Amino acid sequence: MYKVINRFKENNHDGHIYEIGDNYPANGKKLVKSRAEALTEVDSEYGVAFLKALEEPKKATTKQAPKQPSTDEKSDA
Repeated sequence: MYKVINRFKENNHDGHIYEIGDNYPANGKKLVKSRAEALTEVDSEYGVAFLKALEEPKKATTKQAPKQPSTDEKSDA
């Protein structure tokens, strides 16, 4: 996921105008990772970057407790 940090017109998305604070890509638009990464770099013509990469939220992993011995087991004692 990327966040727009400078307004720009994305020709690869049919001229969609991205405003500061928008998510990139817009709903219904395809993410081309190489294009997004290029937009995070400072553009030589404009002197600014247009996107900032956001960390993807990590999926929560459920840690299972170790199995406890059953209290219903019969003892040989």
